[in-house]
Amino acid sequence: MIRRLTFCLPLLGAFAPAALAQVVPSASIVRVPRVNVIAATPLPGSAISRDRLPQATHVLGPAEIDRTGIPSLTGAILAAVPSASINDVDGNSFQPDINFHGFTASPVTGTAEGVAVYLDGMRFNDPFGDTVNWDLIPPEAIRSASLQPANPAFGLNALGGALDVTLKNGFTAPGGVVTLSGGSYGRMAGSLEYGVHHGGTAAYLAADVIHDSGFRQTQTSRLARIYADLGWRNARTELHLGVIAADNALGNPGATPVQALNYDIASIFSGPNTVYNKYIATRATARYALNGDTALDALAYFADLSQRLPNGVTEELAACPGQPGILCNAGTSDVVTTRGGAAVPDFLNGGIYSGLVNEGIDQQAYGASVQLINDSRLLRHPNHLTIGASFDGSNTMFNAFTQIGGITPVTHLFIGPGVTVDQPADGVNPVQVATTTRYFGLFFNDVFTLAPRLDLTLAGRFNNAEIDLADKLGGPVSGHHAYDRFNPQIGLTWHALKTLDLYGSVDETNRNPTPTELSCASAANPCSLLNFFVGDPNLKQVVARTFELGARFHLARFAGGTLRWNVDLFRTDVHDDIIYQSTLYNPNLQYYTNSGNTRRQGIEANLVYATPRLNLRLGFAHIDATFQNALTLNSPSNPAADANGEIHVVPGDRIPGIPANRGTIDLSYQLTERLLLGTTAILQSSQYRFGDEANLTKPVGGYAVFNVYASYKLTPRVTVFAMVDNVTNRSYQTYGGFGPVSDVPWNFVPGGVTDPRTANPGRPIAGYGGVRMTF
Repeated sequence: MIRRLTFCLPLLGAFAPAALAQVVPSASIVRVPRVNVIAATPLPGSAISRDRLPQATHVLGPAEIDRTGIPSLTGAILAAVPSASINDVDGNSFQPDINFHGFTASPVTGTAEGVAVYLDGMRFNDPFGDTVNWDLIPPEAIRSASLQPANPAFGLNALGGALDVTLKNGFTAPGGVVTLSGGSYGRMAGSLEYGVHHGGTAAYLAADVIHDSGFRQTQTSRLARIYADLGWRNARTELHLGVIAADNALGNPGATPVQALNYDIASIFSGPNTVYNKYIATRATARYALNGDTALDALAYFADLSQRLPNGVTEELAACPGQPGILCNAGTSDVVTTRGGAAVPDFLNGGIYSGLVNEGIDQQAYGASVQLINDSRLLRHPNHLTIGASFDGSNTMFNAFTQIGGITPVTHLFIGPGVTVDQPADGVNPVQVATTTRYFGLFFNDVFTLAPRLDLTLAGRFNNAEIDLADKLGGPVSGHHAYDRFNPQIGLTWHALKTLDLYGSVDETNRNPTPTELSCASAANPCSLLNFFVGDPNLKQVVARTFELGARFHLARFAGGTLRWNVDLFRTDVHDDIIYQSTLYNPNLQYYTNSGNTRRQGIEANLVYATPRLNLRLGFAHIDATFQNALTLNSPSNPAADANGEIHVVPGDRIPGIPANRGTIDLSYQLTERLLLGTTAILQSSQYRFGDEANLTKPVGGYAVFNVYASYKLTPRVTVFAMVDNVTNRSYQTYGGFGPVSDVPWNFVPGGVTDPRTANPGRPIAGYGGVRMTF
């Protein structure tokens, strides 16, 4: 086991980086510019000076996203934001869970989402489960990504914060770039960017293809993505039409018993586990300057997602007692039935069974928003006002059914014959559910200068959500759910010195239960793998209140460079939080429930020092994420559960999956005019396993991972680059849970597997390299 790491503020210095603009390996070293603006609402036209906002913000540009030569949005977030961490639930680096301030943006349906994500102003959270499919965004096309704490203007899901991603266009990114790269575990990749503008017309294209075999079974992934934008502008108007498309297959090996991973890191619990995403979205944006102080922004979008998820699972099945030849749920007389209620024979004659859950989502999301921005003086004082309205809708068809069959003895893959299970009483039955969502929002954000050194921020949003469900197979899933709420924000920013800002704010945000959660909220009728739906009671919407205090400092001239630091204190109290519970008789069956109150509080500190040759960024975050009321939860695979398979949470127990301490280090140095060398480090403390909300077992160990990278400019237009991740080949884990290990054979592990602890391992040492050509 990896020892638990404990961090303290003096280890990294008193403060660490808020927004270091790093050097792209293929570019010449220049003094890092100060990033001045950030979006105050989802539509990008609301940009305002960051120094006027009463919150800590992080802005990532191409220099951060493409730091090593291979662009990555999620990698940039993890390297640049110390209060962000990863839970690699699926075991695929293209689809991680990103935690920010203790809240999650995850691609896994059923995860409690707490970060709102926008792509060029359109809502990117999947409306069916509020999930975030990171693999759909081509990172080389990103102009900037701003990550900020809770802000009600960003609408639903901004409990912990919001990520606003802006894509490039021909006006902002002229010229061309071709990149070819490859390396460990069968990685091969290529990307193309080209932007051009002539007069008031512009065009931009970005495309990439990636193949990665991974270091574990069933981890092979392929991605193909493209983004195009056409733009037109004159003195008062700017119009853009953009299209983004993806055709991806992602291999997700999932969590595996620790004992098996220690013997063979490539092993899996069960398979196959693959996500197939086909996506296309179009969006049109317009900006019109009414006069020198007022502008109007508008957006319309339509997105189509087709997602298929064949997922191998364990099954606890055996011959029925006293009825040889008939299959029952193990240890019971509950006969397994197929379509029409027919009993399923024991076709493996006492062999080990496995299951294959086949899920499909066909979804159309659409929406429109408009906002008015005014910079007129109010009462003779500077004032920046944004008011707007938005609508986001969707139509989704969800299909799912479970098959049972055999299992390969070593690779643990599902094999036929594939008999469909139809047991509505146990929540394992074919389903076809249509959902319709309608989200309306009215928002405003106003920054008013009360005095020459004092800014007042007032913001708010009214959210209305309507969700309809209809069972297309005549089952019990149907109903109408409606939620509404007004969320306010108030904050002050005091420019105490030309180099020092002090700020504080309080705000409220909310999220409504998703169609996934509303359709699976009954302990009597649980859902298989979070997705098999039944008619269930209503759930309350989740409401969060966030308090934030902080300071930021900037010296344009310090020891031959620039110096910036910030420190930020935050606390978010969440009411009626939603979690999912496992059933005692089958850990593959879950249901959702309002669990009461939770809290995330902590501190983040950042320090940035940059000279024409040197860039140094240090970051530290401490997050105390706890339950605030007593809970009794089912956790039948937890070895510390009581005789009934239950665990008992008391106030103060830590929320699983959120490390208490995290530090980041990034250092790059331009050794010569052509050669750049750099290193990064991520240091993270331990975290409790999912399924151990009562903190009864040893947590997943902390770790320190070091990476190195370099680039060399062969000619002014050709650069080669290389990197080594996890250069010390440290063994570590990015996710932990529990599983029914006795349900599959472990013949290849000496002594078998008896420990129910499961994990996803971090990637061992890996090297990559490539060449970049600009034109």
